[in-house]
Amino acid sequence: MRAQATSRRHQNRVRPTPFLTALDSRAAIKGSRDPLGFQAIWVSFGRNVVGNLTTVSSSVRDFTITLLGYHFAEAVAAIDGPGTELATFLKWEQLANYARAHRNGARAFRGTERVQKALEEGTRVVLSADRAHQILSNQKIYGLWGLYSVPCRASGWLDGDPARLTAAGRTLVESYLQLLGKAGFRDAARIVELLRPDKVALDLNGSDARLVDAIAALLHPELRPDEVPLYREHLLYGGPQDETHGRQEQLATVLEKHLDDGAFTWTPALVRALAKQARERGTGWHPLGDHLDRIAACDSLLAPSSLLFSHLLGLDGWKLDEVADRLRKAWGKQLRTIDQPALEQLRLELGAHDAESGSRMVTLARTLAQGEYEAALETMVEQNAAVMKGRGGAPWVERENGRLQVRFKDEDGDLPDEKELPQLWRYPYFMDSLFMVARELRHG
Repeated sequence: MRAQATSRRHQNRVRPTPFLTALDSRAAIKGSRDPLGFQAIWVSFGRNVVGNLTTVSSSVRDFTITLLGYHFAEAVAAIDGPGTELATFLKWEQLANYARAHRNGARAFRGTERVQKALEEGTRVVLSADRAHQILSNQKIYGLWGLYSVPCRASGWLDGDPARLTAAGRTLVESYLQLLGKAGFRDAARIVELLRPDKVALDLNGSDARLVDAIAALLHPELRPDEVPLYREHLLYGGPQDETHGRQEQLATVLEKHLDDGAFTWTPALVRALAKQARERGTGWHPLGDHLDRIAACDSLLAPSSLLFSHLLGLDGWKLDEVADRLRKAWGKQLRTIDQPALEQLRLELGAHDAESGSRMVTLARTLAQGEYEAALETMVEQNAAVMKGRGGAPWVERENGRLQVRFKDEDGDLPDEKELPQLWRYPYFMDSLFMVARELRHG
């Protein structure tokens, strides 16, 4: 058998479709990813505790750039007409990232590699929506326009179609414009001027060096005291449209004591501990505790099942009883980490409100928990067939004459060993992003 990976490794090998969420119409996967339909399940469970963030909207400063981008897009459109908004936004995102990379030494943002490559060639950069000058392979999709617009809307900062800043969004943007005004750039008119042409060359150390300094100061990684309350209310607590009914704010509160832990890692035990801490705060906190327990129970099934399915994709031609024997050697006679009683109560949610899928998920939980590995494998194959049929595709793996026939080899995953299973955590439930936002606000 291949060398076993560590639980941290299995935890980090997650989410090949990172930003598609229930907040986004693109959440309906049309391709071949997510072969067991688990995304709809963990998204549904996660949205009960984190309502506005996605798996990648975890940087407060990226929200700053996004809101300013919408402001500048509107300002340029008022001069040059509609249809210019996207191009203006992309050019602003480029300018902002060049400034914070060159002046602040920032290295952890979308587009880092191309920005750094450009800066290594000199301080003269080009701002343009043309593909040749974009800081990502497709900046519209993989940049802030594609990844942060939806969470900005969910946080109460954008509204309408086309999207425009809300009153709360304008209040925050106005505070930044005032800072630019104090730096000598009233109404940010120079930025608007730079963003109007299709392409403009800018020397970061040239005549606009002071402007670059002002933008970099605006985007300093350390938040100013006046910023923190606004971001806390709209990002950390979910804003005025919070659909978690206060549970997101409660979760942020119980996470506070962990924010300075440099080795923080999500585990089933941690989530259950957070649930217990929530209940200890009173009856008003019990719903949060219940949802966290449900999430822990959910991942007790989804985590090992997803890794097992990836492992199956490397076992073409194996007999089911041979695979079952391998599982017994790796996991023991039964999977004791699966919270079968709790999962029995979550049948409808585990099926993403599809009764047949819910029944299969409960059957999968029962057979794994009781060590009926061959039956579990058959159920997993059935689930994959049903999921792919719903997408108009073919199953990734089938059972023929008692053997596995792998039709689509996407991964060949290692099985975690029995000792790793209690700490196994696979899906984010949007709690990663909440934690990172909370940590950034705490340090700010």
